[in-house]
Amino acid sequence: MAARTVRFAWVALISAVCGSAALAEDVAMPTFTGKGSITQAINTDTGALFDLGTGITMTFPKGLPVGRSRLVTLKKATKKIAPAQVQKGFVPLATPLDFSTPISAGGGNPMEVAIAVKNDPRKGGSKLVLAMEIGTLCNDTNKSTKMKNGLCSGWEFVDADYDGTGRRLVAKLTSTGGARMTFGLLPEG
Repeated sequence: MAARTVRFAWVALISAVCGSAALAEDVAMPTFTGKGSITQAINTDTGALFDLGTGITMTFPKGLPVGRSRLVTLKKATKKIAPAQVQKGFVPLATPLDFSTPISAGGGNPMEVAIAVKNDPRKGGSKLVLAMEIGTLCNDTNKSTKMKNGLCSGWEFVDADYDGTGRRLVAKLTSTGGARMTFGLLPEG
């Protein structure tokens, strides 16, 4: 009888532990909202959705290599982005954003930035992109755009899409630049 009780206790304990592990995996992705700015910790176990309002979102998928409490800020950019600073012929679209921290998806699911727009902005002869500001070595062309870290402003481009169903611009990021970003059109060729 005692052996049977001990066996039952072990089965109950294992069931409880396995049940809590399954519940932990089913935890919903937290959503954080703000009016133009959000500062919040993201967590590798849950991911996060930042919603700045007016159709501006950034999704951090579960599994990002950020630990359990990486504090980041996403906000509407306060410093204007000069199109010629990004690249000759660049045409900015929608609201520019400022993201505080460089993050890499580490080969996992990409992060997603999306901004609602009224109409499809794509035009023949141009390519839809998300331009991300990065710190780079200073040279004659960018020395007037010094950043806080002593580097100068450079720009990387990520292909973007127009989601006609959701009427929004969408970019999937394997890494963030840790500075400003804006959707725009680049001349093809």
